[in-house]
Amino acid sequence: MTALYMVELRLDPGALIRFAEDQGINRREDEDLGYAAHAWLKAMFGADAPKPFRLLHDRRGLKPPRLLGFSRCSGEELAQHAQSFALPSALKACPLDGGLPCKSMPGSWQAGRRLGFEVLACPVSRIGQREEDVYVRHLREQEEAGQAPQSRADIYRQWLARQLGDAARLEDFTLDGFGNVRLLRKAGGAGRRDFQRPQALLGGILQVQDCETFNALLPRGIGRHRAFGYGMLLLRPAP
Repeated sequence: MTALYMVELRLDPGALIRFAEDQGINRREDEDLGYAAHAWLKAMFGADAPKPFRLLHDRRGLKPPRLLGFSRCSGEELAQHAQSFALPSALKACPLDGGLPCKSMPGSWQAGRRLGFEVLACPVSRIGQREEDVYVRHLREQEEAGQAPQSRADIYRQWLARQLGDAARLEDFTLDGFGNVRLLRKAGGAGRRDFQRPQALLGGILQVQDCETFNALLPRGIGRHRAFGYGMLLLRPAP
């Protein structure tokens, strides 16, 4: 089994914004900085860029943002690539003189293991080329059927259970945050477009069901837009 690592990067927000501006990325259209972080990771690490990842902001604005991500490459390998090939403007956002903090993830998770989790997700369904908040879709379908809708938390719990599949079973679930966020993504050709999507902070307790499937789920992530800061399962001991 290929090793999996978690890396931690501490970013200079000003340098990250300057890099994004140099790349022609409009911050007003990239509200969550997901596209900027995606472009920066590619400029730093190329095809080995950590994915999925999570950009963590200090709510008080007293500390620089942190980026956590899963990678098949060690911190040393990623740092060597960046020092050899990254753009100087990208390196300014995260100088690697002190190395790149990294840890090995467990090679296997025992079936029946209970784990606390948190994931920042984009809970959408896709029909053809159209994406839609799964809760908005539920509301429309219930209205058409003349039935009372369930709560947003219930619908997101069902969505997450489907995403976990055979890998894990949800024991407990909380919807810890929600908002509609403006995202920037590539459009047809060389252009970009911005649009709104739901952003949900989900937490709770899961129980590992199938070890191999769960091991494959971590580097894959949850839901859509995983290359832009969504879908990284952060794990902790279950209470």
